[in-house]
This record gives sequence, C-alpha cells and structure tokens, in this order.
Amino acid sequence: MPTLHDPFKSEIAQIVCAQLNQFAQESGLELQIAEQDVYNQLTVPPDFSLGKAALPCFLFAKAFKKAPQKIAQELAQSLNAKAHQLVEKVDCVNAYLNFHCQFEKLAESFSSAVKTGEYFKKELLKENEKDKVVVEYSQPNTHKAMHVGHLRCLVLGDAVCNLLEYAGNQVVRATYPGDLGTHVAKIIWYLTHPSKKELPKENQSSWLGQMYAEADEAFKQAKGTEQELEIKQNISEILNQLDNSAGEYFELWKETREWSLNYLKDIYKWLNSHFDIWYFESECHTPSKILVKKKFEEGFFIKDNGAIGIDLSPWKLGFAMFLKSDGNGLYLTKDLDLITRKFADPKVTKSIVVVDSRQKLHFQQLFKTAELMGYPQAAKSVHLSYETVNTEDGKPFSSRQLNGLQLLDLRYKMEEKVKNDYLERYRGQWTDEEIELTAKNITIGALKYGMLRVDNNTQINFSLEEWLKLDGETGPYLQYVHARCTSILDKLGQPKDKIKFILNEAAEKELLFILSRFNDFALQASLQNRPSILTGYLYDTAKSFNRYYELCPIKNAEENIKETRLALVQNTQKIISEGLSLLGIHSPEKM
Repeated sequence: MPTLHDPFKSEIAQIVCAQLNQFAQESGLELQIAEQDVYNQLTVPPDFSLGKAALPCFLFAKAFKKAPQKIAQELAQSLNAKAHQLVEKVDCVNAYLNFHCQFEKLAESFSSAVKTGEYFKKELLKENEKDKVVVEYSQPNTHKAMHVGHLRCLVLGDAVCNLLEYAGNQVVRATYPGDLGTHVAKIIWYLTHPSKKELPKENQSSWLGQMYAEADEAFKQAKGTEQELEIKQNISEILNQLDNSAGEYFELWKETREWSLNYLKDIYKWLNSHFDIWYFESECHTPSKILVKKKFEEGFFIKDNGAIGIDLSPWKLGFAMFLKSDGNGLYLTKDLDLITRKFADPKVTKSIVVVDSRQKLHFQQLFKTAELMGYPQAAKSVHLSYETVNTEDGKPFSSRQLNGLQLLDLRYKMEEKVKNDYLERYRGQWTDEEIELTAKNITIGALKYGMLRVDNNTQINFSLEEWLKLDGETGPYLQYVHARCTSILDKLGQPKDKIKFILNEAAEKELLFILSRFNDFALQASLQNRPSILTGYLYDTAKSFNRYYELCPIKNAEENIKETRLALVQNTQKIISEGLSLLGIHSPEKM
C-alpha cells in the first residue's frame, strides 16, 4: 500500500477516520478504522464540479450495521460542522461523499513544495514495500545493427527503472546482449566463406548489419542444395571454436563483437541510457550447462527421452527442458544461470525482465524452476512483456529484411528534419551548439514518448512525421509546453516567495488539481510497470495548461492574481520537467 503522500486525500482520510471512530465509540462498537483503508478507497468524481475526491461508504455498512446512504449522510453532516485545512465542504450523493477543495490553501502548500523540490522527494512507498530490483532490458544481438523496433525494449526498461527509483525502490539496471549463437556463427561463416572478406576501417556496425542480412539470404538460397550440409558443418566448427575460445573464427568473433559493443554503447550514450551490469550470453553458456548437470546429479532435474529438465505440470507449465539429449543447452539453460547471478546479491528481492510477449511460457518456467531451486525472489519476479513495433503499414521491423531504418540513420534523418522544420529560423540567434543539442533532444523526445505513450501490450506503428509534430500527443508537444512555460517566466518574472493565492476561474482550479496529482500517477505507473499511465497524465496536464493560458491573462492581471497565475506556470514547468525526466526525456528551455 502506498503512503498517505497526497495532502488533500490524506486530510480526508484523517477526518473521516476520526469521525467514524467517534461514531463507533458512541455506539459502543469495538472498531478501529485505519486512515490507510479510507485513503485507498478515494476516487476522483467523473465531473470536476462534483468535487475533487469521492468516497463510497459501502465498505462501512457491515461494521456499523447501517445502510451506506445513512452513513454517508451522517458523515457529511458531522464533517461540514467543522473547519478543515484543505477540505472546503462535503456533499452526500446517495452512498457517496464528494469532497470539495479549498484551492487557495492547496495552491499555497503545493506550490511551496514544488518550488523547493520537496514534493518530488516524498516517500511514496512504505519501507517494507520497497524492493531492490534487478531490471534486465535491452538484450540486443551483437553482429546486427539496431533498428527502431529495438528501441521499445530499451525505452520501456529505462522508464520503468526511473519510475521504480522515484517510488523509493533500489534499482540495478542490467543488459544481456546475445553475443553467441547461430546468428553470430552465420555471420562469421559469411565473412570467411567462400573467401575471407576484407574488414572495413569505418562504419563497421552498419557494415555488420548489411552482412547479417546477406548471410541470412545466403542461408535461404543454400537450403535444400548440396551446399547446405557443408554450411552446417562450417557452422558447427565455428560454434566449436567459440565454445573453446580458440581458433581463427574465435579471433574474428572477438574483433567483430567489440565493434558491436562499441556501437551499442554509442546508441546508449546518445539516448542517455546507462547500465550498472552487463551480462553476456557467452559468459553464461558453459556455466549454465555445468549448473544443470550438477542439479541433475543432486536429483533436482530428471531425464526424459535423454533430455534433462523438470516436470512443472503441477503448475500447468509442462516439462521444462534445460539440456537437450545431445547435451546442448537452450536459452532457458542460460537464463537459469543468469538468474542465479542476479540473485547472488542477498539484498535483491525481485527481478523484472523486459522481453516481448512471445516469451511468456519461457519466463513462467524459468521463475518457477528458480523458486523450486531455493530462490524465493523468483516468486516475486516479473516478465514485463510488450508488443512489437511495426512500420506505418503494420509490418514488423526486421534486421534480416533490412526494412527498418538503422538507428544511426534514423537519428540523423530525424535531427535534420527537426532543424529544417523548427530550428533554422533561429540560426544567428542561437549558437550552432544550441541548435544541435535542441535537435537531438527533440528527436529523442519524439522517439521515447512515441514508444511509451502506447500501453505495453499494444502494437506500435512508427511514423516519423506524426511523432515529430508539435501538436497532438507527442514528445515534442510536451517539450514545447515546457519551453513555453520557461519563456513566460523569463518575460514576466518568477513568482514571489510569498503569495496571497486567489483562484477564481475554473481553468485555474482544474490545472492546479491536475498538477497536484502528479505523484499519484507516477506511483501508479511504477506499481503497474506502465509508463503509459504517466504519459497520458502529462498530455492531459499540457492540454489543461493551454486552456488555462488561453482563458487566464497574466501580464495585466491584478497583482495577487498575477502572482497566483505565475505560480501555476512555474508549477506546470516543474511538473512537466519532472515527468519527462522520468520518461528519459530532456525538457528544452527554448524551442
């Protein structure tokens, strides 16, 4: 359960609890209503005019042996007879209580907390609810170029980590590149057959991506021909050298692997992503088979038709195979070794693995096996699944078909478009460095927001034109609203430290209330591992701000009203900046 971090809801929980416990005492009932229970039941009415929080009274009916409508009436009458800090009045509607807010008091406390930064440091989780989590995400295969479809896993993982940390958890960011396997052996084969290809001195990652596509096509052409058997023998020899860490194929693998890793690091640096731990498939390959054989000797695993695994049918997960009858491992084998590495730190309480939805059974079997091996953390672990990213016409991106813009190409294309469409007009007013940095930040904002605004379990159709628009639900739109707030404050000045808040207009009150709910949305996004909850909130906030700015003039308003409105601009600026930061997006000062 979250902490009582929202001041308005917290006051409601406090006064309702006090009144209910007084009712219980007067009635001779041995009851103790907890503030947390009331806090958790509070919702937001569908219509802003009905109030800012609603409480259903059904949950009290059994304890008090009264109709919920009667309880609601008595509570409203008693609460309205007293003065409160943030609650202005309470309406009774059937079995519900609707709470109205004293907006000037809310503006005073909220604006102060936002201005000092204390609002963003509130404890959102209780100590016993916090985890130390290993979040594994962005598992790119080496020897391939990353395309836009690969971004979803990286961007989703980054945002989930940020949200978990914001809520109060300790996070270990881990990546697990696939630097071994048939796809790597294919490329090594293609680079050395029928003769060794000359390795490039530059643009090595793009060249490798092209080689991967050509190697895959060569495999298809050889299928069903006499050459197929010869190729399979070559592949087997390559894999054998990689297993034994020796030979000319192994040396070529090391060199080209280094190219790939440098390329990945460049991508991560550009996107402001970082990892605390890099696990590699090659590191888990041999130890994983040793681990499975050891557990088999101990009687944990069984043999079935020569294969070693575990019967998980009591949990409706079938037979999980960890070693094939020929002694070779599977992805599940290496993942078992990987999870033991993650849980080697006794302070780690769970693992989250961000992998597409096709791997559901794989991770169910993995977590259950690890739990049965004696890792209780596995029971809390999560496979955070997501759907594919497609082209505008709905076709999945593919490294084999090269139908997806490689990320470096996409980066330059988008940054050039941003400069041409939005920033060239400032050439001469801004430095070249400012233009380049702003183009980079808008491009990243467009990509990340476009990936995150869609629910994890919904497919995404990538559209460069749509995602770069300055209107609609896009990253650049939110960045523009932040820059607009900054511009207003630069022109009209920052609000004073001490303000007599006056909020007369509905647009002012609506904006303040939406802003004050930021932590609620950030917490829910964290608890559900769904950044789309936060993106939707930020978009609603931006729309509310634009309505407010259109309807509530600032420059020539009376002094106290002007200061109030400037404070709302400042609050919006800081809330959007913090929200975008949690999504991994920079907030430009000007656009």
